[in-house]
Amino acid sequence: MKAVCIHEYSGISGIQVEEKEILAPTSGEVRLVVKAAGINNSDLQMTYGKYKRPHDDALPQILGQEAAGVVDAVGEKVKGFSPGMRVVGHVRGAFAEMAIAPATELLAIPDDISFEVAASLPINYLTAIVALIHRAKVRIGEWVLVHPGSGGVGTAAVQLAKLLGAKVIATAGNAAKVEYLMKLGADYGIDYSSQNVVSEVGNITDNFGVQVALDGGGKVTFADCLGAIANNGRIACYGTTTGLDAALPMGKLLGRNIAVYGIALWYNSYYQASWQTLKDVIMPAFVQGKLQSTIEQVVGLEGVSAALTRIEQRSLMGKIVVVP
Repeated sequence: MKAVCIHEYSGISGIQVEEKEILAPTSGEVRLVVKAAGINNSDLQMTYGKYKRPHDDALPQILGQEAAGVVDAVGEKVKGFSPGMRVVGHVRGAFAEMAIAPATELLAIPDDISFEVAASLPINYLTAIVALIHRAKVRIGEWVLVHPGSGGVGTAAVQLAKLLGAKVIATAGNAAKVEYLMKLGADYGIDYSSQNVVSEVGNITDNFGVQVALDGGGKVTFADCLGAIANNGRIACYGTTTGLDAALPMGKLLGRNIAVYGIALWYNSYYQASWQTLKDVIMPAFVQGKLQSTIEQVVGLEGVSAALTRIEQRSLMGKIVVVP
């Protein structure tokens, strides 16, 4: 089978499309014919060795972590899945013609959802679910800041927060991205390249601040979130695209009763519960038209390098999907 591989942590330049052996699923695994796979910022970080999947970081490595496809074979202890079923989930080596997935991290795809849309959901929506529902516990009518909002997790978070009944302020680095976020349902948009995020949040909320801030950038964006958060607010941090070493002023946290949560998708106790939410809430909302697909581009295996370059250059609005 063809697959997108790395043999060393040298960045995008080290990516190769090559022939790989088709593996058999173990007792608790499912093998699927990949119809579509989602591309994430963490895939970019994997090429540099800055992000590693749990128990699966040996080189050489097939890139990709989420895929939708058709079940081809199942392990002897797998129940609920059989050859021919349409499924989506967390898979090992998604950027390939075939991939292996733990049966516990797969869901059946509703008939009304395409393989491409299904493949774009797991990592982004699971992250948003953990951050907004399980950690920040967003309530109806609360102000939520999504900073930044135009990437995969950000666009999922904007839509999920609105689905939960929140008032959403989303940020992006140019006017076109801000307009895009407004079309996804954000109540207010801020262009952080030309506007001060903290000041704008103050103007929008009558200087109250936001009860919840979702920080996807780290060093720079965390400072903005801290400046924009209301007393007794909650900040959920899931990304570090602007740097790891964010300042943590204890006086502000303690004096204003601010809670800060770190979000690591694979290493939290809400992971399996989040899959249930993806099945029971997110997928039906797509079928009912309450959530929008954010797929901007579809590429083949040979286009993965260019797609990751777009993510690195921050020129993306939404999601890129691979179709082998």
